[in-house]
Amino acid sequence: MTALAGTPISRDPLALAELYHSGLGTSWTNRREAVTAFARFTPKVTAAALSRAINVSKLPPPVLALFETAGIWHETARHLAGIVRKHGADVLSQRAIEIDPLGLHWSEIINLLDGRDARSPQRRFRAIAPLTLAAEYKRGIEEGRWTSTTTAVAACPTWDRTVLQKAIAISELPAEVLQLFELKRLTYDLGAILVKIRNAIGESELTARAKEILSAPRRRTTDEILAKLLDVRPEQGVELVVRREKTSMVFEFKVPLSETEELMTSTKEIAALVQVAMMTVRFKRNTDPDPGRSKARWADSKEKRAIAKRMAAAGRSLREIAADLAVSKTTVARWTSEQKQ
Repeated sequence: MTALAGTPISRDPLALAELYHSGLGTSWTNRREAVTAFARFTPKVTAAALSRAINVSKLPPPVLALFETAGIWHETARHLAGIVRKHGADVLSQRAIEIDPLGLHWSEIINLLDGRDARSPQRRFRAIAPLTLAAEYKRGIEEGRWTSTTTAVAACPTWDRTVLQKAIAISELPAEVLQLFELKRLTYDLGAILVKIRNAIGESELTARAKEILSAPRRRTTDEILAKLLDVRPEQGVELVVRREKTSMVFEFKVPLSETEELMTSTKEIAALVQVAMMTVRFKRNTDPDPGRSKARWADSKEKRAIAKRMAAAGRSLREIAADLAVSKTTVARWTSEQKQ
């Protein structure tokens, strides 16, 4: 299995296990030293997560093969570790041979491996989740099954080229943004809104806002996360909802009737407020913080350079490596080019 598209390596168990084994005996001699070396990853790699990743990577091939399309995510590894302790690897391997994973979510595969659905599951045809579809497309590129979205759709009649392009665009969102929705259902509509926000305010600004949310973890609804990414403050007494309508992004906000007279008196005033907001968005999009700071700060990090090279060899993209190590893509490109020389 290949790395999950757009996912931080600390949330991709198989990629994390591969990175650990690639540096074992050279950069670290045990798991404790590896966790120390991974300390700069975002989000942080814990000893428990690394141990789970290594154990899951050792599962029998028939079991791992079930997740080729659904993917083995951070939560998937937790459940797999539990049912391995419960049934043993040999039992899971025998059950895996009898399971058809086509169209199944990873949680449904876990249920079948756990024996909680002995009957043949009723086939449910549904759209593949955007990140899963993007990961399958990337895997097909790496395996030479297709070279573009056009040839991929030709090889997979059930795929739609427009939907595939949307999935790829969503998977290329900053890793910090995708992490915000890790335990939520990231739909095509929600992903399209996030892509529009990135296009409006710029990737660096969107990433900065996502990092701010991650630095203060708490339960948030999808609308609350979007409002935070748009820099709308809930304490202002305005309930904001962002939704997609065909080719447009629609902002809806509700204000208590008791406060309307204090906030506005006519639609003209509302239009003026919206115009000011859009001017602010365009201004922020055209301004970008100096990327040289990050480059100067980490340019001499030998440890990060070595890890970056191993991640590149494992198939991670420049964007993913840069996000995990908190450096610029330019720095990552320079480090990995040194390896090729």
